[in-house]
Amino acid sequence: MKKIEIKSLYELSFLSGVQYSPDGKNVMFAKAYADEDSNGYKSDIYLYNKETGIKKMTGSGDVRSAQWFEDKLLFSSRREKAKEGTTSILALDIGGGEAYNFLTVPERGARIIKIADDFILAAVSRKIDEKGEKVTEKKDPLGEYTVITELPFWFNGRGVVDKTRSTIVLLDKEGNVTKQLTSDAFSAGQVVISDNNRYIAYTGQEYLDMTDRESGLFVYDVKEDKTYTIVENGKMGVGGLMFFDDDTLFYEGTTFEWPGRSPNYFVLNLNTKASKTLPFADAPIGSSVGTDASYGAGASMRLYNGKMYMLKTDWSHTALMEMDKDGNIKKLFDANGSISCFDINENGVYMIAMLDMKPGELYHLDINTGELTQITSYNEEFVKEHFISKPEYFTFTSDEGVELEGFVIKPYGYEEGKKYPAVFEIHGGPKVAFGAVFHHEMQCLASKGYFVFYTNPRGSDGRGEDFANITEKLGYDDYRDLMAVFDEVLKRYPDICEKRVGIAGGSYGGFMCNWMVGHTDRFAAAASQRSISNYLTKALTTDIGFNHNMSQLGTNPWKDFDTFWEHSPLKHAPNAVTPTLFIQSDEDYRCWMSDAIQMYTALKLNNVDTKVALFKGENHELSRSGKPKNRESRLMEIISWFDKYMGPDK
Repeated sequence: MKKIEIKSLYELSFLSGVQYSPDGKNVMFAKAYADEDSNGYKSDIYLYNKETGIKKMTGSGDVRSAQWFEDKLLFSSRREKAKEGTTSILALDIGGGEAYNFLTVPERGARIIKIADDFILAAVSRKIDEKGEKVTEKKDPLGEYTVITELPFWFNGRGVVDKTRSTIVLLDKEGNVTKQLTSDAFSAGQVVISDNNRYIAYTGQEYLDMTDRESGLFVYDVKEDKTYTIVENGKMGVGGLMFFDDDTLFYEGTTFEWPGRSPNYFVLNLNTKASKTLPFADAPIGSSVGTDASYGAGASMRLYNGKMYMLKTDWSHTALMEMDKDGNIKKLFDANGSISCFDINENGVYMIAMLDMKPGELYHLDINTGELTQITSYNEEFVKEHFISKPEYFTFTSDEGVELEGFVIKPYGYEEGKKYPAVFEIHGGPKVAFGAVFHHEMQCLASKGYFVFYTNPRGSDGRGEDFANITEKLGYDDYRDLMAVFDEVLKRYPDICEKRVGIAGGSYGGFMCNWMVGHTDRFAAAASQRSISNYLTKALTTDIGFNHNMSQLGTNPWKDFDTFWEHSPLKHAPNAVTPTLFIQSDEDYRCWMSDAIQMYTALKLNNVDTKVALFKGENHELSRSGKPKNRESRLMEIISWFDKYMGPDK
């Protein structure tokens, strides 16, 4: 069998966005792949019908998501160049034919939520002035510059967002705005509408200076032409909106006394406007099992037959759950891996899942019998032709009494009794999880002759908010857990050469790499990516630093400078002796490049071998959705760094 190489990225298919048609006869999904020639991603829409099979619906290669309207697929596409300041919505009849212009909205960035009988619900992107009033964007004729007056002023993957708002509007059938539901200064989040088209529920907040971390919840009654405030701004972060029925709205509400909190679940009676708190589920909705082998999105919660179905991270895998209006929850399906999105009706569940260490495919689950059927086989040839090293799993109890997981991937061509180098991978978050899921980077390392191992330390998702709560403990509880797993793996796998173990991680994992090189000399090399080194600069420069990172440490730099500095890897950098590579993107506004540069400079001053690979035009998602050739270069830099200090030939 062939090894998995860096260029194997171009052989993978990425599925997303599964949706039933309104009549339940067809299932739509998107399929994407990394395209080497264009150095981008090609993505099209496909239909699956149980009787006729799979049919490719688009061929332009730039359609990532679509939605149903009757028997049509609606989507936007770069091939249709809309007039500046407008959005063109295309339609495609599933019976065949070419896509045609269905609707032109005289607003930019229009997102159609639903087409009702006599109106269209949409969200549009607008710019406002200092007074919070809508303005037309104009470029300064003397030169380009940016005026910043708000927090956040930029956002990862979106660029500068200062004075940018998402506005909820009603359109007529020609696309003209007939009513604006939110003020110009209001920034909308999630928007849903009841099946009878009477109630529009949305989250968001109005601001002119700085956002609250906690957004409000509002309901517009179309019949009464009146908006009700259900949750005021600043009370809790609201999300997960879904109508149980025409008169009942479900929502999640999270208070952020400390990061890692799990939301409460609520149901709102739209007749009385009273909310009822459901039993505490101690889990957010959605799968947080990480991988670098997916692309695109989809639904993590659906309603069927009066019950809600949702995805949930359960330790290191994804579970499909069923919940009734009273909050009674039961598990329907335990994935041996992860589920990224799904849809459900009387014909069962269709899901995009990564199971049994295979890249994602479309599956059907019979909820009555539990029978699972694989529908697509886009990655089947890849799986048959390539050696995929499946992780060996164990649990153990650390000296501190914490039950921890261990995953160990053996190298390609493993021979018992031979000594091998290893890489300890650390996930981001920290409230996400690693599991038994196909991960291109890890398989590349295994193909190059490395053991790869990983875990989910305290701070990770899947085990409730108490396990996830490491507020004011960053670098302490999690570090001890990681080192306990390190020791346990070395004990269980004597073929790992203790002197040739490296560490790698991104985001929070990059923070831990920086932290670990300042606290131990037991690692031969480190690859720190999109990292945090100085919580003072992290909190005051990045898109979520001013709220997330300050609450993460339970204080701010002016109240408690010492706490910010104590939890900063930069403080401990003079202790480092580990050769460290920094991978950084210059448009990463989540973990800004100043942190990588500071840590790099500190190591240089300490005569530690180090370098920075700075990727231009990339953001925080480089390893997952960056330009394919940059993803290649990133992996080449990481592997060559490890080879230099601890490779199989050392």
